[in-house]
Amino acid sequence: MLTVIRLLCFVFILAAAPLAAAQSTEPPAKPGVTLNSVLARGQVACGVNQEVRGFGYLDPNTGQIRGLEVDLCRALAAAVFGDASAVQLVPFVGDGGQAALEAGGLDVLLHTVVWSLTTDARPLLDFGPAAFYSGQTFIVRADSDLQDWPDLDGAVICVADGSVAAASLRPAMIRRGLNYQPVVLPTAAEAMTAFTEGQCQAYSAGLVELENARQRSADPAAYTVWQGRERLYTLETFAPVYRSDDAQWRDIVDWTLLGLVAAEQLGVSSENINNLVRQSDELDAAYTARVSLDVARLLDKSLGLGANLALSNDFMVAVLREVGNYGEIYARHLGAGSDLVIGRGLNLLWRDGGLLAAPTWR
Repeated sequence: MLTVIRLLCFVFILAAAPLAAAQSTEPPAKPGVTLNSVLARGQVACGVNQEVRGFGYLDPNTGQIRGLEVDLCRALAAAVFGDASAVQLVPFVGDGGQAALEAGGLDVLLHTVVWSLTTDARPLLDFGPAAFYSGQTFIVRADSDLQDWPDLDGAVICVADGSVAAASLRPAMIRRGLNYQPVVLPTAAEAMTAFTEGQCQAYSAGLVELENARQRSADPAAYTVWQGRERLYTLETFAPVYRSDDAQWRDIVDWTLLGLVAAEQLGVSSENINNLVRQSDELDAAYTARVSLDVARLLDKSLGLGANLALSNDFMVAVLREVGNYGEIYARHLGAGSDLVIGRGLNLLWRDGGLLAAPTWR
């Protein structure tokens, strides 16, 4: 009889081990400088665009700024306050937001900032994980024969002086054994005008820039922007930027964004989250058996991990209920029927052929 009892105890210990491993034995983290400042203000202050459709765009009909980067700010607010509306959106153009972030006027900069060495090397700034992947490509006339790389051989191509395209197009063409005639204009606006007036057969710039320029043109249907990873000739990463002096706030920003991706990987969305949270009468073993331990770590008040960030263990529940997972955010602002339609391409999950992935949530 004693042997049977010992065997049953051993089996119980083995069954409980994964659940015990899911719960941190460390005491909850205490709010650091930035989180305390955010809590005292009652809002997360985010630097955003207000002129880039799909990312940060001031809707003249509603007076509201909306877009992918705005929803990332809303996700942070939901993580910290449980309320996605607790945001202070501060519009910037160009590189102005970086100085404001360094001076403490912002908590995070989400202003379609391209991850680059020179910005990352600024002593007070660091980049978070990728929020969007883009690159340089082409806009052509919809009825033209320029539909793939070989068609560009000998083409006249406009670029803006000092742009990424101006520096990167020639080596991209050389790698493909193609010749072209560059037309360098002082600004992006002048390059687009030269293209629409027929001075060049194609205009090369960033994918987001070209799609916005196409939509602002007099006849958007007359033009096509090359999309798809095989038609990009650079890879650029848009990522959140924060001050480098607060590791806790860095982790909050990083893991909130990674949580959006992890949720999509796990199949957790705003539509099904109410079915995936623990029911009032469910014990640990029954709950994890129903939803998986990975989902429980993401969503549960007991088994979740948010206390490591000085947040509630289940902070991602509010994020996903109010904002949705990464795929939902993308579809809302960049999918079919949105202001700016850009195929997911590189922004698909890694398992679907893209580059997005989240580390293990444990």
